[in-house]
Amino acid sequence: MLRRQFSGQVIWSANPDNLVSNDAILNFTREGDLVLQDSDERTVWSAATKSKSVVGMSLDASGNLVLFNQKNSSVWQSFDHPTDTLVMGQSLCRGMNLSAKPSNTKWPSAKVYLSADYNGLRYSFAPTAYSQLFQASTTSTSRPSICYAFVNGSLGFPDTIFSLPSTTSRQFMRLESDGHLRLYDMQGQNLARILFDVLSTVMKFCDYPLACGDYGVCSNGQCSCPSLNNFRFQNERLPGAGCIPLSSTSCDHTHDHKLIPLNNVSYFSYSLFLSLAISGSSEAVCMKSCSMDCSCKVVLFQNYGPGGDGGYCLMLSEQNLILFADDSTGRFSSLLKIQDNSSGKRREKARTGQLSDLVDRSSSDMQLHMEEVMQTMKLAMWCLQVDSSKRPLMSTVAKVLEGVTSLEATPDCTFVPTFSASNTEMVDSGSIYRHSESRLSEPR
Repeated sequence: MLRRQFSGQVIWSANPDNLVSNDAILNFTREGDLVLQDSDERTVWSAATKSKSVVGMSLDASGNLVLFNQKNSSVWQSFDHPTDTLVMGQSLCRGMNLSAKPSNTKWPSAKVYLSADYNGLRYSFAPTAYSQLFQASTTSTSRPSICYAFVNGSLGFPDTIFSLPSTTSRQFMRLESDGHLRLYDMQGQNLARILFDVLSTVMKFCDYPLACGDYGVCSNGQCSCPSLNNFRFQNERLPGAGCIPLSSTSCDHTHDHKLIPLNNVSYFSYSLFLSLAISGSSEAVCMKSCSMDCSCKVVLFQNYGPGGDGGYCLMLSEQNLILFADDSTGRFSSLLKIQDNSSGKRREKARTGQLSDLVDRSSSDMQLHMEEVMQTMKLAMWCLQVDSSKRPLMSTVAKVLEGVTSLEATPDCTFVPTFSASNTEMVDSGSIYRHSESRLSEPR
């Protein structure tokens, strides 16, 4: 860890993602390599400068750790390998990035990055597809920049990508665990004061992929859940930590899955929605595809517009960012998949012959003709069985309706086929679901 002028502030770390024990050793070897070893003598990091004629090491006033050769030329420097911090005078060049590990996500390896690109600085969140490119408004040369320096008053020198407050004191900027890039001003020896949110001119609070957590809805800088009937906060004191669905879905009971509407929400990033969504699907096919795909947790659909045929369909699994924005325009149809256990209870009542419990108690007419209603229900169950060989002939159905005969055996109460991932496939890029073949009851 390096501090120097920035006393009390870590500006570089050799091994930020894998902390070592208190007995770890940083060794500058005879071969000119800088090696970090844990207490068990296991090498966890090195500068990889062995046999590169390194003769010395220095730490300059700005906090740059330099390994140099006999000509006093730099062979390796920490400024070329930034972690989460830039200090004034440091550049972010092509192939370099700042990175921060979020404190609360469903992905253990998730990271936020600010990377140098050929035509600007790119902000991204891995492992998802979220990415934004920030470019200079004007350029000083016709050739694209490959390095962007942090100088007094700007980030991106020789061009300006972000204007910064000028200062007469020491400054550093840090990409932090909430995804924000903040500029700090040193006040005295150990005190750092937040001076500016660097990305605030190009990103609003709700644009950040970590703003409101999984299943959270972001609106005007506030976080909420899509519906308190179907969600709860992960942490009541920290709404930004996200929400948890009250009903978890099981792939062993796909016939109990049900899509319920999430009102007045859209995907948190419209540009990301368009890049991820499948175009050309109808709303019905979009919803059906999610229903038949066990991994689909949320589905969003947007029509092309008045007179348009089809629209954009986005199905989200737990591998995606499931974040929402408040949207009362009515442009989106957003639905959440839940486990509807009531259907399982109804099937169990049907299977055990408790048909009277399934009759609408508020209907006096049905209650008055209970036996006829139950007989009709039993006949319907017979005709809806998945196994077509167990379905009655149409001639038998007619005789039952005419009262000539009756169905005394108990029907198989399996009315919905169970599809496993190995028996299903998506037909094309429109996410149209193809059922495995089943033998229908033919006219007889």
